[in-house]
This record gives sequence, structure tokens and C-alpha cells, in this order.
Amino acid sequence: MVLSTFLSDLFLSLVSLFVAFQFVGKSAIPSRSAFYGFAIIGISAGLGAIHFLGINTLDPIYKFFVGLSGCVGVPLLGLAFFHFSFRLVSEKTFYLLIAILFVLYLVFGYLHPLPIYSTVVGGIAMFIVLISSIIRFPKRGNAAIMGIVGAVLFILAGLVIGTKGSSGPFLNVDIFHVLLAIANYCLGQGIRKLS
Repeated sequence: MVLSTFLSDLFLSLVSLFVAFQFVGKSAIPSRSAFYGFAIIGISAGLGAIHFLGINTLDPIYKFFVGLSGCVGVPLLGLAFFHFSFRLVSEKTFYLLIAILFVLYLVFGYLHPLPIYSTVVGGIAMFIVLISSIIRFPKRGNAAIMGIVGAVLFILAGLVIGTKGSSGPFLNVDIFHVLLAIANYCLGQGIRKLS
């Protein structure tokens, strides 16, 4: 059992599920994209909290959801911002993209493992969020700032902090979870304000 990581993963899970709940029942593509993305991340973090509590029964499901959150959940957040600034995504295209993201996850997560794949698709998603937010900045300042802060925190957590080692008295994985929780809250507010 790692108590600090249990608490940080639980915090990430609760924040992500809270943000997802704000999009329940909304039919717009960005709202559905946000709901699915944040829900997947929240479930993954919840399973992580159970894992770090020392209960290993659900570890295979936990491992599956960790990959799913990086390869499907995070790209769905980028898709929500893409819809706002670049091109409207139809319902048919939306579900096709989810299917493609899921198949690519299975291919690069299980059939031909490529560990960097989730980092690449997550980075592309956050780059889309950044560009979309910058484009929206003059007219939709609050939403744009939330998008920029969320994307920067996501990138900082994933590429700078990571999940290995420690920074002073704090485990990097705990800092990672807390930064992602704040990032998810910001991204959720950005999507909500743009909707």
C-alpha cells in the first residue's frame, strides 16, 4: 500500500468524474467527447487508487484502463477543442474516431506494443487544445485561458514530472496525479464555457 499515491489517484478520480458529470445528458459532440474522455480518466484513476491501496484483484482491468485513458480518453479531450476551432465533427465521424482510437490502442498496446504511442497521441491532443485556445483567446478569454492552463499542466505532468522517482519529499507519481486533476478541471471548464 502506498497511501500518498492512493490519495492522489483518488483525488484525480474524483475530480475527473466530477467534471465528466457536468456533461451528462448533453448531446453536443464536444460535451459527449468530454464526458467520455473525463469518465475514462476518472475510472482509470479510481482503479489506480484501489491498486495503490494494496488490492491487486482488479490489476488487469486497471492496466487496461490506464492505456485506454492515455490512448482514447485524452485524445477525446483534444477532439472537443478541435470541434470548436477547426472543423465541426459529425456524430458519425465522432463514433468512427472513437472506434479508430480504440483499435489503435489495442494494436499499439497489446498486439505490437509501442510504449511511446500514448505519449504521442496525448501530445497531439494537448497541442490541439493549445492552438484551439489561442485561436479562441480574443473573443472567449476565460475559456481560452482554462484550455491553455489545462494543456500546459497536462504536458508538464506527462513530459516533465512523469511517474517515476521523487521531487524532494514527494513522489513524482503523486505530483503527476494532482497536476492532471487540476488540468482536467481546467479543460472541463474550458469546454463548458465554449459550449
